[in-house]
Amino acid sequence: MNIIESIEVEDVSATTLQVFHRRLRIPISVYLEQMAHYPDPWNERAYQSFVQKYLEEINDPGIVGMVRQAKDEKYVYLDAALRYPKNHNL
Repeated sequence: MNIIESIEVEDVSATTLQVFHRRLRIPISVYLEQMAHYPDPWNERAYQSFVQKYLEEINDPGIVGMVRQAKDEKYVYLDAALRYPKNHNL
């Protein structure tokens, strides 16, 4: 059976999540130290992992979505999309 034919999709019109962006500026040395266990610290899964670890450290219940990265000679800049329940107070 074709996977597309076997899946039913329902569009939900109610808004259940809010999306916010957090921009993190991290010294490159700190980022690389924290991500030393990653084979490639310069991919989106690594960025998501770093942001998730950061959220856990500050007891933030956000759900990490897409994370964009930029860097210069001193810093890594992560722009993370974070999802929260609609009625969550930040």
